[in-house]
Amino acid sequence: MNEERNAKLLLLLVIVIWGLNVVMIKYLAGHFDPLMLAALRIGAAAALLAAVVWKSHGFVRLTKKEWGLTAAIAGSGIFIHQWTVSAGLQSVPASTGSLILALNPLVTAMLAYLIFREPLHIRKIMALLLGFAGVLLVIYGDARAHEESLLFGLGEGLVIIAMLTYVISGLFVKKAVQTRPVMVITAYSHVLATLFLIPTALLQEAVNGVHRPWPDDWFVWGVLLFSGWVATALCTVWWNGGIRIIGAGRTAMFMNGMPAMSLFFAVLLLEETLTWVHGAGFLTVFFAVWLGTSQWKSKEKRQLPPMQESA
Repeated sequence: MNEERNAKLLLLLVIVIWGLNVVMIKYLAGHFDPLMLAALRIGAAAALLAAVVWKSHGFVRLTKKEWGLTAAIAGSGIFIHQWTVSAGLQSVPASTGSLILALNPLVTAMLAYLIFREPLHIRKIMALLLGFAGVLLVIYGDARAHEESLLFGLGEGLVIIAMLTYVISGLFVKKAVQTRPVMVITAYSHVLATLFLIPTALLQEAVNGVHRPWPDDWFVWGVLLFSGWVATALCTVWWNGGIRIIGAGRTAMFMNGMPAMSLFFAVLLLEETLTWVHGAGFLTVFFAVWLGTSQWKSKEKRQLPPMQESA
């Protein structure tokens, strides 16, 4: 029980930091190309994680199956996700992007039910719907403040891909951490993703014939390192640990709070307007997270029947 409580507290901290990270990435996008920014952030995270794993575990030899799962995590949840979310948010309004990313808990819960047979209690379904309603309130308030419309195009399609790849990677994580420590899987997947991202970013610059000068402001690099080391490296370890302890579906419920946290930091740091609609959305989202992740003792728990194995 203490392990589960600590995991939930860390997941709450992760959502707060990830909410701040959205603001940081928007800031850094003004100084770096999106693909190069992803390569630098993930590279910084990979260096820190690899050093920690080397000191605590040494070189861990993985089986072919474990390498396959790790490569799947690196390719889907890091390489494709980071690339598409950075590129998509260049043209997508904050309200639309947040709405798409907020589908994460619903899609994760359904896939966890279909693939891993995780129980889908009626209470969790109610929490998913309530959380999505809270997210809609937050985004509605944001859209009103910026007079944005919810139109879909190439940018929105890229954000959809980013959401789906992160959901899929969470399912690979659930399998991978059953046989290896979370830190090892997280470090190895980030190293592999870095090996994917850096050549791709350099190739893109060579093909386009444009090299964007790197900033010489130490504050920009400080923000990048915080984003890489804390928001990416440490938070991913805590997030993957949450998947191991409380399951992919319950962990994904915390993602409902990220749009609210992003808006909070946008108000705090970018001086955007906060309305009563935002406040109502915040309360709804956090109640949904509590409802969907808490364990209630009951003699009878209503849930969807488990999926039957095909003959």
